[in-house]
Amino acid sequence: MSVTIILISLLSGCSTPISTQRLITDENWSQLGFKKGQRGENPVAELALQKTVSEVNDTVNLDYDTYLKGYQKGLESYCSLEQLRQMGLEMKMDWGVCEFRREGEGLYQVYWKQGFDRSMSSDGGW
Repeated sequence: MSVTIILISLLSGCSTPISTQRLITDENWSQLGFKKGQRGENPVAELALQKTVSEVNDTVNLDYDTYLKGYQKGLESYCSLEQLRQMGLEMKMDWGVCEFRREGEGLYQVYWKQGFDRSMSSDGGW
């Protein structure tokens, strides 16, 4: 049994994503922001991120503009057509971090509505 636990630990260790600490140490601001956006989370405020950076490595200088550009790319990845359809299926009226898609291309609204309509028809309406 202990061999199984060790094997699982080793295998799960191989799939561990690059840590925030490592990205800060490597000054990979774009990837740090991308990861945050790709998970559909809000960006970290500049002062809060600067504090984290200082705690990890006080010799590193934060490039917040690069972080935000990476975040935007990650957010674009997260706010996909399928994600909007899923929000519709969940009957979410608030698109959260994907709200910017509502103003953009009408296709995102079409996918959201498809999900919403499907959810309404399977629930039998309100």
